[in-house]
Amino acid sequence: MKRCEFQPISIDDLPAMADLLIQRQNAEAEVFPFLKNSCLNKEYTTDLLRNLLNHKKVIGVGAFTNHELVGYLIGEIKIDTLRGRHIWVPYEGIAIRMDQSSELIRNLYAKVSVKWLEQGCFMHYTIIPLGNQVYYDAYQRLSFFIQQVHGVLNIGDYKPFEHVSDIEIKIADKMDSEMMGKMSSIIQSYQNSTPTFEPALPEVVSNIHSAYKSIVEEDDPTCLIASKDMKEVGFQVYDQINTDLMTPDNGVELSIAGTSDSQMGKGVGKRLMNEGYRIMKEKGYNSIVTDWRITNLASSTFWPKCGFMPVAYRMVRSIDSHIAWANFNNPSIKLL
Repeated sequence: MKRCEFQPISIDDLPAMADLLIQRQNAEAEVFPFLKNSCLNKEYTTDLLRNLLNHKKVIGVGAFTNHELVGYLIGEIKIDTLRGRHIWVPYEGIAIRMDQSSELIRNLYAKVSVKWLEQGCFMHYTIIPLGNQVYYDAYQRLSFFIQQVHGVLNIGDYKPFEHVSDIEIKIADKMDSEMMGKMSSIIQSYQNSTPTFEPALPEVVSNIHSAYKSIVEEDDPTCLIASKDMKEVGFQVYDQINTDLMTPDNGVELSIAGTSDSQMGKGVGKRLMNEGYRIMKEKGYNSIVTDWRITNLASSTFWPKCGFMPVAYRMVRSIDSHIAWANFNNPSIKLL
């Protein structure tokens, strides 16, 4: 890695940042052709980055060689019930010039993470592209782990499953609110158990229950409910999406899907997927996007089996908060 000068990123760097992001995405599109979409242009990327930089709670750093920007990393300070106080680096929040190595990413993180810790953010989340392995390599060697996988299925490549369950499937309507409410804990209860161990916070469980019941009240989602012997056993929900750098044109999102524990392994998910594919194809969509927790044993094997191709990872690093005082700037250490 050539010697770089690291400086806080600013709105003045916007044109150079947009160029780096477009270069990155052009390389991604060589691996994933469906990412060469309507958003891959200077106007869109410039507006996207401008909106990010104009946010009051972003902290970023740029790497410069001979006064030329060769890489940047930007994170947003976020606070919520589930993750607490944390840093979120969106998909567009990192890019390096194509001739740079993973060491530049590691050095960018080394510089900016100090500022993040000063803000009390010890959990760092980042969405990284997978077309160029340099990003994954860098974050892996920064002790980040994979938490979530974002995948895309080309509808034209889907091969319907054979030997599926004989369940009944219907498109839900407003009369099915209670039925969806009964299935609201399927995903969370599964991920609450081994080996995912996702906490089931009471307030989050309550919010999810209400959200599931309201799905059928909305006009946009297509909600499929599977039933057997007059009892609900699974579901899939498809939502319209706006194209962005990480999603293809003319795509639809499979936002949530689940099968009751008693019916897992009996072809319910396969039957739902076959039906979802048929309906989305009839609606004229070219692709389906979804995401899954990598430690979820069921989803992390089922979705790739359906043909979903990983295009991005959400990676996470948790830093021991004791570092805020257990460091060599602490006067007490000098007394030892």
